Amino acid sequence: MTGQSSAAEGTTSPPTPDGVPFLGNGLAFSRNPVGAIEEWASLGDIVRLEIPGRTMYLVTGPGPIEQILVADHETFTISPAQRETFRGIEDHAVTTTTGERWERLRRALRPAFTRDAIQRYADRIVETTTTYVDEWEDGERIDLYREMRFLSVNVLADAMLDVDIRGREEVVMDAADALVDRANLRRPGQLLPDWIPTPTDRRFERTVTELDAYVDELISERRTTGLGDDVCSVLLDAHDAGDISLDEVRHNVVAMLLAGHDSPSVALTHAVRLLDGHPDVRAALVDESHDVVASDRPTGESSAALERTRNVVSETLRLYPPTLGVTRQATEAVTLDGHELPAGAQVLCPQWPVHRDERFWDDPTAFVPSRWQQPSDRPEYAYFPFSGGPRNCVGAPFARQELTLVLATMLDTVELDVSVDGPLTFTPSLQLRPEPDIDATVTRR
Repeated sequence: MTGQSSAAEGTTSPPTPDGVPFLGNGLAFSRNPVGAIEEWASLGDIVRLEIPGRTMYLVTGPGPIEQILVADHETFTISPAQRETFRGIEDHAVTTTTGERWERLRRALRPAFTRDAIQRYADRIVETTTTYVDEWEDGERIDLYREMRFLSVNVLADAMLDVDIRGREEVVMDAADALVDRANLRRPGQLLPDWIPTPTDRRFERTVTELDAYVDELISERRTTGLGDDVCSVLLDAHDAGDISLDEVRHNVVAMLLAGHDSPSVALTHAVRLLDGHPDVRAALVDESHDVVASDRPTGESSAALERTRNVVSETLRLYPPTLGVTRQATEAVTLDGHELPAGAQVLCPQWPVHRDERFWDDPTAFVPSRWQQPSDRPEYAYFPFSGGPRNCVGAPFARQELTLVLATMLDTVELDVSVDGPLTFTPSLQLRPEPDIDATVTRR
């Protein structure tokens, strides 16, 4: 469909794809959000969608995305959908707050994510990975995604929170699963009023209660053992200084545990799967690890020299971004790419179609890590796996280092022969988790 002239001179209404009565574009979105978004993106860089209960604008042009996230970021706030998704679990976290509170929380977290701090986490990332992978037996068949989740939550807890989470991982993972299930676009009861309890809601409340209790234990333990320079200590220091509340400490630790293990585990699963399908790239990474770190383990210093491994991380995040997209809401009327959006307009900036747009990427669906070796003139926001602008993911530098070091450590220790049980599809929720079983057979080097 073509855009119609609007009341504002020089602007047009974005195209709207055909939908179905009462459900509009919501039915296609819930059935296959990735496929629907790809199809709708072909209509233009800004597309108007009719979803039950609201209008949403799909934004897939790097220019408008940069305008939303960077240039005009003060004109946009986090969306009601984002607040609703994390309601009851991260209400006081940096992920869901705005204004003065968000600035205060971001400032409190900053010391844990400086360049020096990220470097300090490196040895613990490698040590935890080595300990975990050493438990895999030669010839063992593992559930790859599940193992990457266990590994990621252990790496995060040890490196960034300075706690041993072994034996308690499922408290975090169960809450993450309940959160993803509650946001699942296909779940029964998705359109029911909030006051009608569903099994999904009850499970969510139970797992959040258990996670909150565990985080309270964790915070108490950090008090007992003494504060250091980890994230939990940095937050507690800010609390002791009167800068943040104890609820804000708790909810930001919760947010770190949930997002900090979920996104890396998805990325690691895809990276291992892609490398299994490209043995030449995998061999090059093994050689690089041997050349860079010799007989020693990778470190923060050596990770900078693991160029091919870092390229694989970048390419994996391009092809398989961990989330469905970045959501925002306009606080006032705004013009994007010649289209006028009203105040209150909700926008979705999905990484998937932008990262695979042939206008910006040669052979866009192919796994080509070498594309990252040369500078490119593509727009900056043709690639934004961790969002962008002032509200970018505060943990992005840690996640990139984690993915690089975990991959290098694993590849130096084992070879994983991967099999996927059926076509690769994704959970239609906030995290683009793989739906089919992904197994791997371990061969120790």
